[in-house]
Amino acid sequence: MPLTRPAAAPLPAGVTDPEDIRGTVDRALRRFWNGRETVLLLDDFDHRSTALVAELGACGARVAAVVTRAGPGPGAPSVAKGWHCADAGQELTRPRFESWLRDPGPEVRRWLDGLDPDRRWIALGTTRTGIARFCGRPVHGWRRPSWAGVEDKTTIDRLWARTGVASPPYAVLSVADALREPGTAGRLGGPAGVVVAADSSQGHVGDALGLRWVPPTRRFEDAVRELGAAARRVRVARFADGVPCSVLAMALPGSLAVFSPIEIVTLGDPAAGRLLFCGSSTHWRPGDSAEREIRGAARRAGAELVRTTGYRGLFSVDGLLTEDGFTATELNPRHASGLGLRAGVPDFPLYLFNRAVQEGVPGLESVRGAALERFVRDAVAASPSYALSVPVTGPGLPDGPGRLADGSSHVDYRVADGFAVPTAITPRAADRRAGPACALLAARLGDPALRSFPLGAAP
Repeated sequence: MPLTRPAAAPLPAGVTDPEDIRGTVDRALRRFWNGRETVLLLDDFDHRSTALVAELGACGARVAAVVTRAGPGPGAPSVAKGWHCADAGQELTRPRFESWLRDPGPEVRRWLDGLDPDRRWIALGTTRTGIARFCGRPVHGWRRPSWAGVEDKTTIDRLWARTGVASPPYAVLSVADALREPGTAGRLGGPAGVVVAADSSQGHVGDALGLRWVPPTRRFEDAVRELGAAARRVRVARFADGVPCSVLAMALPGSLAVFSPIEIVTLGDPAAGRLLFCGSSTHWRPGDSAEREIRGAARRAGAELVRTTGYRGLFSVDGLLTEDGFTATELNPRHASGLGLRAGVPDFPLYLFNRAVQEGVPGLESVRGAALERFVRDAVAASPSYALSVPVTGPGLPDGPGRLADGSSHVDYRVADGFAVPTAITPRAADRRAGPACALLAARLGDPALRSFPLGAAP
């Protein structure tokens, strides 16, 4: 199977140098942010906020305050002022925090006005923050309702049908009807059963919280009842046994940039129907034909997303690469993780670039999809990376480095805080998948029931 990327199409005149992308983006962001102050609206404020704060600082802005659902977590950057909902006696889930932002109450307004009496600050939320203003201040890069609606897993098949993107056989039912019709799983399911997904009627249910794998060994009704606590409808679809994968893309004014597919490393317990998300890998090489198919599906889906909602910015198309080709599962109209650009270009301000495209910040009009596509794909291919972790469930592995050997292969990893982080997988399989290595590591760490996908593939 080829390990090289397919040749990219020639770039339009004037944007052949990747440094043109970096220079154009840097100049536009510095003109916009220099001298501004911001308030961050974050559900979690910990080490994951470091990159955003650093990007703002590099562009000349200052983070003056943070509003979050809980106090600073491990590794959180230093911010002078903070409002933490938990300190005020409010224990909020992530979806409830996003709802709370719509009406935080007079006490928060007075606190913020005391810090910024002229209301000059700009607010920055998460990728799911759906408010245009917070306490009288504009929210930069807020999520429009029409964009958020696309992420509902019970409606996305309409887009797949319009764009000719393959998806599994499915049925959408109310929770009550699904409980009355347990035969739905047998009618739609294959050898590995079905996947049941919740709608977004009661808020976003990402991070696999709104998803259940129901193999033939598990009761369909149990999965529906679990999801019924946070949903009105469910989507029941045949389980497509393949390599879990994703492709990120970006909608720019008048053009699309579609990047390279990545492996979404997910392990599964076929008996219990348990899924474990381990992270992503840009080492994966699915082969030229499969890569063209995956990127083509994302390009068609992205064009329809723009046509129907006016979407701007980063989005991802997730799915599985099976023996029969790529089959799509969801479209995330937001900045999803896993692109891997930071490994090759650590100082590129991707978070702020995405928000700037969404808000139409002046100075970015010359950025074209073909040029951005080449810049990102070349940088990621030159510096492939892992962003993986496997929980330690067995007894007593000491913190620090380790190596797991399996015949002629080995996995180097580091244990810390109850997780093992793979740092190198050697020698790599022909397609450089990380899933089988993570399954071996999970077995070593105390969870031998977990397997990589496809289930029928050799480890």
